[in-house]
Parts: sequence; C-alpha cells; structure tokens
Amino acid sequence: MGNKAEVGYRSQAGTALREDSNANADPFAASPVRALYTEERAVGMVTQLRAMLALDDSPETIAALKSNLARGIEQFWGFWFQRIAYPGQHLTSTSNHRWSNIDAAGYLNTLGGRLTAEEASILRPLPKWLYIEPILPDLRGKSVLEIGSNNGFFSFRFAEAGAASVTGVEIVERAAASATWSKGVLGHHNVEFLTTDFLLDLTLQPHDVVFLSEVHNHFLLPFYGLCRLVNLARETLIFDTGANETPAHTLELVSGWKRDPARLLYHSFQFSDGLLLDFLNLIGIPPERVTRYRAPGGLHTLYMIDTRGLKERRRELNYPEYLRRVIELEFVPPRA
Repeated sequence: MGNKAEVGYRSQAGTALREDSNANADPFAASPVRALYTEERAVGMVTQLRAMLALDDSPETIAALKSNLARGIEQFWGFWFQRIAYPGQHLTSTSNHRWSNIDAAGYLNTLGGRLTAEEASILRPLPKWLYIEPILPDLRGKSVLEIGSNNGFFSFRFAEAGAASVTGVEIVERAAASATWSKGVLGHHNVEFLTTDFLLDLTLQPHDVVFLSEVHNHFLLPFYGLCRLVNLARETLIFDTGANETPAHTLELVSGWKRDPARLLYHSFQFSDGLLLDFLNLIGIPPERVTRYRAPGGLHTLYMIDTRGLKERRRELNYPEYLRRVIELEFVPPRA
C-alpha cells in the first residue's frame, strides 16, 4: 500500500481525509446543491399564505370560534406555535390570533422578511411546508420519526402523505399534549406522540425516515445528536437547519440568560456547511449521499441525507474498534 503522497491524499483541517490530486478542489463537489425555493416561488407562496390568513376573518371562521372545538383549542392557550388545520371545521389552532405565540418568527417562516413577524407567527410552519413538501421522498408505507414535533403539524402532514406510522418526539409536555389532542380530533390513528428527550431516551427505535426542522441547533450535544439522528434513519434523514454557507469549519454558540433570578432562556449552535459535511463524512456519510437545498441568504440549508447501506459503508471504512463502538452508540450498561 502506498503512502499518502503516492495516492494523493489531502488532509483538511478538521476531520476530512480524502483522495484528491488537487488540494484546491471543492471537497464537497460531490454533494449536489439546489435552491430551497426561488424568488419567483417565494412571491407565489406569500400570496397563497395571505389568502389562508384572510380566511380567519370569514363569517364561517368567526362563527366557528364559538364552537366546542374552539374551546378545546383554547385549553392550550400559550402553547400554539404551529397552525393546525381541522378540515371541515373552518378553524385552525391559530384562527383566534390571540392563541398564537407572536414573536420574531424567524427568517424562514417570514420567507426572508416577505411576511411580517405577526403574519409568520400565526401561519407557521406553513411557509416551511410550502418549500419542504415538494422535495419530500415518497412516504407511502414508510415509518417516520419527527424530532421536535411541537403541536404535530409535520407529523400530521406525513400521515396524510401516506406514511404507515409516524412518531413525534417532543420534550415540552403541553406541546405534546396539544398534538395528542389534535390527533384525536383529526382521527390520525397511525400517529403517536412521545414526551421525552431525544438525546437521553435510548428506547427510541430506528425509522425509515427521520425528520427535524430547526431543532438540531438547540441540542446541547449537537455532534452526538447528529450521530444519533443518522443511526436512527434507515433510509433518509431530512435535516433542516441553520448553517453558514462556507466550506470552512466554524461553530458558533449564542445563549440568552435572564439575570434575576438567573435562568437560561435559550441557546443555539450555528454550524458551517463544511463542518456538518465533514462530520457526516467522519461517521460514514460521504458528500455524494447528501443533497443540499439552500435558502436565500446563505444561513440555512435543508440536508437530504441518504442513510441506506450505512452499516456496510462503515465496515468498509475499517474504523478502529473503539471508534466503531462510539459511532454506533453502543452504550455500556451500568455495572452491578
């Protein structure tokens, strides 16, 4: 076997070790890059979304706000971060805008500022759904695991797309309770919601498809979390997250604290595209197995990750045994 120079290996700062005769080549050229949505598509989405919002002022919805269904929605006041539609009822979980959590709503739900923060807070995550739905794999007959399912919007849509079973994992108890309540109203018998911590609950089982949207950045242990996501996805990991559009390795952490009394309000990691792809490569997912859908602005990417044949790929990589056990997350049970 030749040495590194003879076969053209190039070591990149960080984790990558690749065969490449050109040290200046794009190390991720094999990973396709596509637009998450176009400017033209964004204009159409805004029109569609505002038409949905206008229905909240319709006579039918105003009448429905006095119904028993509305009273059921109201019991989760303060926990509606997603607009759940109840077909045939002229009502959604945010038709009364006071039920919504009005905040900055984020770049994606405002479609890059095309919607106001209030509009986006009431409609979310419908703006995301309009760009995610067209690029989803065929879910018919598949098992789907959603991490950070919140009020259940995406889990319900996956069931409606033909998934055989959907499991939503949500750490906030009232959010999960609202999803379970809506499941009963909607009659989705193949959807289940679990109130548990994805990072700690080792009873979660592999599914054909694993999905999460703007959740990974809040993992306190993001590298472990990404490894676990990959391991739980038998076929596809749909990983929608903030990412700086650079091949360099960068990682930023932002946190907010309340001073009196001291309390952590939020924390968020921002990876670079290069660091994410290199870490995926380290754990057995080469760039050609990752399709990147980039949002305008250079700060957000949806990664469509093909995880099929991962165990075979890892065997081919001949990891040291100690490292293989870590990558496979083979936890050692407590000693007696």
